[in-house]
Amino acid sequence: MYARFQQEGDESTGLPRYMPFYRFIQSKFPGFQWQVRNSEGKKTLILDKPYINQSRPSLLSLLLCAVNDNTVTTPALKVRYPAMRELPDDLVVDLERAFERLSFTTSAPHFMARFAETLVKGLAGETITLVSPVCPDYGYENKNGRLRYTFDYLGEGIGLVAGRVVKTLPDLQAVLRKHGIDARIAIGAGDFEGFDASTLDRLKETREGFAHKLRISQQKILDALGPQTESIMIAGAVGGEAQWRALTADAEQRLANRDNGCIVDSDLDYAAIFNARLPLYQAWHQQRSNEELMQILYAQGAEYAAIGQVFARQWRNPIVIGADHNRMQPFYWLYSTIPVLYLTRVY
Repeated sequence: MYARFQQEGDESTGLPRYMPFYRFIQSKFPGFQWQVRNSEGKKTLILDKPYINQSRPSLLSLLLCAVNDNTVTTPALKVRYPAMRELPDDLVVDLERAFERLSFTTSAPHFMARFAETLVKGLAGETITLVSPVCPDYGYENKNGRLRYTFDYLGEGIGLVAGRVVKTLPDLQAVLRKHGIDARIAIGAGDFEGFDASTLDRLKETREGFAHKLRISQQKILDALGPQTESIMIAGAVGGEAQWRALTADAEQRLANRDNGCIVDSDLDYAAIFNARLPLYQAWHQQRSNEELMQILYAQGAEYAAIGQVFARQWRNPIVIGADHNRMQPFYWLYSTIPVLYLTRVY
């Protein structure tokens, strides 16, 4: 066996003399990987070992398992998130690959627990809905290879956030359907942003023009995602502007009173959230002080809380896939522990 996994030049490459054993282990455990590091002329291997029985095995244990063809491993997601252990291994492995392929961010365990619980319902035959809130098609620029909102106009196309969603949701839906889960797709348009006079003034738009362009954008998103996609205007889903303002006013008051509802308190690091959002706020609301921008953060947090409430009412088993900034993830939980996952941001 040792000779079969030897390669020409092994003895002269400076790699460990146990390389044939490593290759044999890898032939049985594809998840066993390594990187070669060079330091002061000496080569070392940084090993990435699979999990077996919820833990990282020693090299000797891996070798013995390989020899005996005991090649059952534990998906890394099940080790990182115990709540995932209720799901089949093959589904979790496919989710691991999808999360990496689609660039999902790492979520706190409590968010992944709600995600796993909803997938269990899907496996039991209940329909789930992958829903993403999307911003209007605001103007942006490419600055030094990085996309940045300018808010200098409102387009009629598929915006930055929506473009990311369009590429992601069908892929994730296909993974879930492969495992027998009836997963639907829905898009929630941020129509409420057209209620803000300063935003309209910045965009040089009327309320009617804003709403018209948003409908055109939403139709283009639906055309890209297919006829089975559901679409809602978020404020429209609760009855319009007055009802939306009532929802957000209640949420803002609760947050101001430090009544965080279902939000995990350790998730609400306002200083860190503010610093992460500051470049966007400065571009969106120019010539305002940091104190004024902090009030905007509270108001926007209330909007996210209201969105979570709307989605929880609209669908029985929603899973929110966010694509704007994962720092806003905690606010969805003010009223209910709705499952929320986030993609890495594009701006």
